[in-house]
Amino acid sequence: MKICAIPFDIAYADVENNLISVAHQLNQVEPDTDIAVLPELFTTAFIPDEKTVTEKAEPVDGHTVDTLRRWAQYFGFAIAGSFLATDGKGQYFNRAFFVEPMGDITFSDKRHLFPLSSENTVYTPGHALPPTIRFRGWNIKIVVCYDLRFPVWTRNQPDNLYDLLIVPSNWPISRVKPYKTLLSARAIENQIYTVGCNRTGVDKYGDYTTGMSSIFDNLGEDIKETRRNGHIYALLDLTNLKEGRERFPAYRSSDHFSIDLTPAR
Repeated sequence: MKICAIPFDIAYADVENNLISVAHQLNQVEPDTDIAVLPELFTTAFIPDEKTVTEKAEPVDGHTVDTLRRWAQYFGFAIAGSFLATDGKGQYFNRAFFVEPMGDITFSDKRHLFPLSSENTVYTPGHALPPTIRFRGWNIKIVVCYDLRFPVWTRNQPDNLYDLLIVPSNWPISRVKPYKTLLSARAIENQIYTVGCNRTGVDKYGDYTTGMSSIFDNLGEDIKETRRNGHIYALLDLTNLKEGRERFPAYRSSDHFSIDLTPAR
C-alpha cells in the first residue's frame, strides 16, 4: 500500500480557501497512491471560540464531506483527516473521516480534547472506540492528535488486529520529540504502521513544520520519503508486517480489557 501525508498551512476558519488549497495538493499526489492523509481540522484549523465554531461547523452531509467524496472518486484513492462537525443540536466535534473512492465513509470523533486550549469546553468528546476500517485488504484505525498520548485508546487486541493507525494532527514544534516518540511507540507496541500528518505554518498556539509529519513501521523506524512538493510517502508491506508478527508474536500476550466510555464527571 502506498500512502501519502500532505502537511500544509491551514488558513484560519476559511473553509473555501482551504478546500481550494487541498484540491491543488491532491492534484500533485502520485497516481498510484492508495491513501492520502490530511492534517487535523483541515478546513478550519483549531477554532477556540464557540461563536466561530457555531458558524463554521458542518454536518456529515455538508459541503466538506460532499467535496471529499467527489475527490476520492475522482482521484481513485482514499482520503483521511478530520474536520469541524456538528450534530445540528448544539454539539461540536473534531471528527475524523476516512473516505473511500467508492463513496463509503467512516467517521470517528476525537475522544481526548486538549485541556491547554478551550477544546475540552467548546467541543464534545467522542464516546465510541475508533472503528476498524477494512480497505484494500488492510485493517485501519484513525484517531486525532491528542488521542495519540493514550495507548489504551489504540491498543491492538488479538481478536481484532489492525495494521495501520492514521493520526491527523496539529502538534507544535515545541513538542516534536513527544510527537514522534509516541508515533513510534504506538507502532512498536501494536505491531503496526503509524502515519502522523501534521499541519504547517504558525498560529496562536505554536509554530509547526513540515518535518513533524512521519510514517513509522512496526519496528518504530521512520520510513517516510519527502518529495519536492513537501508530500510525504511510504510503501507499506502487509505481508512483511504479518510475517514480523509471527516471528515475534507479542500481540498474543496482550491483555483483554474493556473501556468505560461513560462521560467523565
